[in-house]
Amino acid sequence: MDVATSSAGPARVEGDNARAELLVRLLIRHQQDLFRYIFSLLPNQEDARDALQETSVAIFRKSADYDTAKPFLAWAYGFAYLEVLKARERACRNGRHLREDLFELLARDREKHQSELHSRLQALESCLLDLPADDRELIHQRYTIDCPIDELVERLGTSRRTLFRNLDRIRRALFECISRRLAAT
Repeated sequence: MDVATSSAGPARVEGDNARAELLVRLLIRHQQDLFRYIFSLLPNQEDARDALQETSVAIFRKSADYDTAKPFLAWAYGFAYLEVLKARERACRNGRHLREDLFELLARDREKHQSELHSRLQALESCLLDLPADDRELIHQRYTIDCPIDELVERLGTSRRTLFRNLDRIRRALFECISRRLAAT
């Protein structure tokens, strides 16, 4: 029997589409959170990006199992953890790996401090907005798009020493701002 002609068919297809759309929206909203979690457990950025992609695919494949009454991110971290384990297994074959007990300790510690890390990240985002535009752009260039130091030196027409001083000054200002915001809550 064709799904479109089944009495439950169109409603089921609409429900599946709505669930898929919800899942895509949640994945997009929490992609950076998932990446930070994975990157905290995998020291190589490319490995972390690959694990994030595999996590997203695994989440999509298991979308029917997601209970929308429960927090998405906690559910997604389970998939991310499994993908990190797979990446670690591949890294072990290539000779790059952390000891198993150290890896498990890092994963447990990351979960234990998730709430604090989230609060720090929110404070950082607010503090970044408080920076002067030039400082904010420098931080964006260096850390968001990962612009190499030599390229920044050339682009800004400054010395490496001056660039490092400016980055250090901005990082200290951000640290102090974050500390103040967290102390106020």
